[in-house]
Amino acid sequence: MSVVMRPDAATARRIEEITREAMTVAGEENWPTGSADSSHFTLRALEEHRVSVPDGDARVSRYMAALRTAATAAGPVRLTLSGLTLTPGCIMLCAEPLGDAIERLYDAYEEALGEDGWLEADFDRNIWYSTLVHFTRPLTNPQAVVDWVGESRELALGQVECPHVELVVYRFNGSRMVLETLDAVSLNHRP
Repeated sequence: MSVVMRPDAATARRIEEITREAMTVAGEENWPTGSADSSHFTLRALEEHRVSVPDGDARVSRYMAALRTAATAAGPVRLTLSGLTLTPGCIMLCAEPLGDAIERLYDAYEEALGEDGWLEADFDRNIWYSTLVHFTRPLTNPQAVVDWVGESRELALGQVECPHVELVVYRFNGSRMVLETLDAVSLNHRP
C-alpha cells in the first residue's frame, strides 16, 4: 500500500510513449509500470503487500485521516520531468519539484502518520521519479539499456501538476502490476 500522485492524462500518454521505447530496449518480459493507467510518483510506501484490504480497514482509515491532514499543508504538486535514470531494478523518469509543495506534503504526511509511518521511518525520499520499467529478470542486453538511458538522461518531457494524492494498492493483472485506488484527497487547497 502506498500514497501516490498520478500525472494528468496528456502527461501519462507522454510517459507511456517513453515506456514503450524503454520496453523495446529492455525486453517485453519486463513490467511497463509507466503505462498510462499506472504511471505515478510515489509520495510514501506504507506497508508490505497485502492480498486483501477489507472494507472498513482501520489502517486505511488512519492513512486517509493523516493524508487529509497533510493535504492542507501543500497545495497542488508541480514537477518538471527532467530525464531518465537507471537502477539495478528499473528505468525511472526523474522529476524535479517546482516549488516546495511536495516537500511540505511529504513532511506533513510523515508527521500526521506517526507510528503508522513505520515502513519508511528510516528512509528519506530525496529524489522524485516515476518508474517506467520494472525489470522482472536479468536483462538480455544490459549494455543496450545503459546506452539508451544514457542518451535519454536529459530528456525533457515538460511539467506536470498533480492536483490530488491517492492511497493505492498494487495488483498483478496477469502481465504487470497495476494500481487500485482505495481513496483520494484533493491538493487544491492553497496553504
